[in-house]
Amino acid sequence: MKEHAETGNMNQIADSEIAEALIWHLWQKGLARAGRTGRTGRTGRLRLTDGRTLRVHHPGTLNPDSGPDFLQAVLSFGPGKRLRGDVEIHIRPADWRRRGHTSDPLYNNVVLHVVLWHDEKLPAVRKQNGQFVPTLVLSEHLRHGLDRIQKQYRLKTEDPAPASYPCQDLMKLLSVERVHALLDRKGSDRFRNKAAEMSGRMEQVSAEQTLYEFAMRAAGYTKNTDACQSLARRLPLATIRALIGTGGGHRIIDLQALIFGAAGLLPSQRLSYGGEIPDDPYVREIETRWEAFRPSIPARPMREHDWLFFRLRPFNFPTVRLAAMSYFIASGLQDGLDTLIAGPMNAGAGRGPVALLRQTARKLEEMIRPLPGDYWLRHTVFGETSRTARNALMGRDRQRGIMVDVVLPFIYALADRDSQSDRMNLVREMYAGYGRQANNSVVQAMTNLLFIDTPEKKASIDRAVLQQGLLQIDLETCRSKDCGQCVMSGSTHFTRS
Repeated sequence: MKEHAETGNMNQIADSEIAEALIWHLWQKGLARAGRTGRTGRTGRLRLTDGRTLRVHHPGTLNPDSGPDFLQAVLSFGPGKRLRGDVEIHIRPADWRRRGHTSDPLYNNVVLHVVLWHDEKLPAVRKQNGQFVPTLVLSEHLRHGLDRIQKQYRLKTEDPAPASYPCQDLMKLLSVERVHALLDRKGSDRFRNKAAEMSGRMEQVSAEQTLYEFAMRAAGYTKNTDACQSLARRLPLATIRALIGTGGGHRIIDLQALIFGAAGLLPSQRLSYGGEIPDDPYVREIETRWEAFRPSIPARPMREHDWLFFRLRPFNFPTVRLAAMSYFIASGLQDGLDTLIAGPMNAGAGRGPVALLRQTARKLEEMIRPLPGDYWLRHTVFGETSRTARNALMGRDRQRGIMVDVVLPFIYALADRDSQSDRMNLVREMYAGYGRQANNSVVQAMTNLLFIDTPEKKASIDRAVLQQGLLQIDLETCRSKDCGQCVMSGSTHFTRS
């Protein structure tokens, strides 16, 4: 039961004293868990302001960047089906409008507005796309008074106890070989899933268009993956070839004009530039070429807000990534992207996986290599010269990521389509032997989680397939802490070290 002696002074606590981090904690660790188990105190269940019940299947992942507070939550309202979307958290409902979310498309994927206090005089909040957002009021579902919760939260943050997962103790008992066997298995699952996704897409479009779409997606790298893939579908290779041809006479600036124009990233298209075009020869030229191409492109250009620049290193801005991909696309206009990327494999009869990996990686590097003096070697945005020049538009780490996430699964999918079992086996060997990639935040977090007391096992994650295995386990079970379904929790049948 809620402690009524504390309830009376809850509303007397000033907003300024309530850190949003505490509200995040209540949602992620308190009410979200209550929504899963039904232990909510006074009401016995979570209920929205419109009267519907709320069930929390997963509270989402805390967002460190701009946009909603929690991403990819899984919820259900009343008897409805599960839906996936974002959660935004505020102290009061009016904060939604006060912070400009009503006109910000970044919040169009929000499916729940969580507030501490409710103001009945205010109508439901509305998103930029016109849809209303249901509201959950935390203060109606707290088991204890807020002053007590604040004290407990401060104690936890001052002396936090590490999260406990059953796999952590198990990892101390298993040998390195057994850990690798588990991760190899899940990494192989992830590889086959990617290849199957590509195979499915190849049933709808050509193999080359499939490669183009997935390579563009990988070039977006976390924050702009969906935007890059959407651009590839809005600007298909058939349209590009129809407008600039396939011969060697086309200029890279034509392709960049098409890409940036279709992406909605030209200065004339962006509100942040105020309609002003920088006094720059390249910018003027690319704007002019886009105006000539625009009437021939059926798809509507994307918009500036489809792209994220916030908290990205300038070298990773979507402008630079798209410039790099302009060379990738240009390289295949004559002979085909799929023909080029599979070239080393087609010409490599009798060669082993190590040699073929090296040659395929070299081919990818050639396809992305910029011309000397390319505008984007000295710029990251239109009209502003960078302090330092570069000699590449895409780093080695991202190229290695594209090899693992796109090139190898694509070649495998091609071999599967053509019933080339020997080639499929060879590609699996290439993948299994591919070296370590740069750790992303998920791989880093997973290695820290699993190998908290076993640094020698953490250091042994030296191949891409093992890192991919960590990503797959995180995707399947760790995000929702579904330990009972995790491959690690069922691994006691392995020989212990």
